[in-house]
Amino acid sequence: MIHSIVWMIWLLVVMVFILSTRNPVYLSLILVGLLFFGQSLAREKKIKNWVLANLRFLLAMILLSTLINGIFSHVGQTILFTIPQKWPLIGGNFTLDSLVYGAINGLVIGALYILFNVINLALSIKQLTWLIPRAFHPIAMMVTISLTFFPSIQKRAREIKEAQMIRGNPMKKIVDWLPIFIPLLVTSLENAFLLAESMTTRGFHQPIDLKAPGNLVSLILGAFFVFSGWILQLFNYPRYLSAPLFVIGFGLILLTLMTVGKHSKITRYHLEEWKPMDIMITIVIVLYLVLFIYLRWADGMPSLNYSPYPYLSIPTLQTIGLLFCILPFVPMIIKRHD
Repeated sequence: MIHSIVWMIWLLVVMVFILSTRNPVYLSLILVGLLFFGQSLAREKKIKNWVLANLRFLLAMILLSTLINGIFSHVGQTILFTIPQKWPLIGGNFTLDSLVYGAINGLVIGALYILFNVINLALSIKQLTWLIPRAFHPIAMMVTISLTFFPSIQKRAREIKEAQMIRGNPMKKIVDWLPIFIPLLVTSLENAFLLAESMTTRGFHQPIDLKAPGNLVSLILGAFFVFSGWILQLFNYPRYLSAPLFVIGFGLILLTLMTVGKHSKITRYHLEEWKPMDIMITIVIVLYLVLFIYLRWADGMPSLNYSPYPYLSIPTLQTIGLLFCILPFVPMIIKRHD
């Protein structure tokens, strides 16, 4: 099993690449890799029709994004037909360029959706909650309770239904289902009170000192630096001005969360161990990230910045860009050859 921190690093790097490009070829290759990788994980967990369900969402998102952008955006030179100008909002030229741009946006949204679905397959609920910073351990507890709430309700409802059928309730009409509601509500409230008492005895009522003046000041300063860097980048200021602001801002926020988290005493059982495979995957992914940051800083990957405006053209490709499209396969390749 791959370490959960390695999965999060992989998620971050793939997500950065997806959000940094509008090249439909790169996005399509990333999607193929994610679907192939997700299918291999779904096969291990014996989940059927995983690829089909994600392809349905992807096609629906591409179609919806294409139609919305084509109807409301009238930019481009390849005019298909013209909607009367007197029609509010949608009046104007219906262009092929706007359809292509909408389809690319759909590819980006679909790729992000499938990426998080792959992470959902790769990590268990315990690993996901473990990744939440200790400063937010009440949130981790709420997420855990929420994730286990619906399965427990379904199990309890199934048990009550079986008991009602044994007593002669046919469970065919809506009225026949009413005897399930009251026992289900009562048992849910009893379990809620039991859980609240258990959490109180274990110290979950103790407040987190995230609102202390020093912590608030550092969080506000961190957010201010990040916002300032974003404003400078928005108005095309040099990157050597905006990049340090991003680093300082995110560093302050991360340092504050780590400081607050030290005051939260949490006992973890069955800690994950770093294996040689985890270290190898991390090194490869970090090298990918460093190379990508350098190329973006030096404008060495112009093929990422594809746009169908003002004239529709064939997207250009680079060997280094195709190399980054192998990112979804990195954990699978190293895992199989470990």
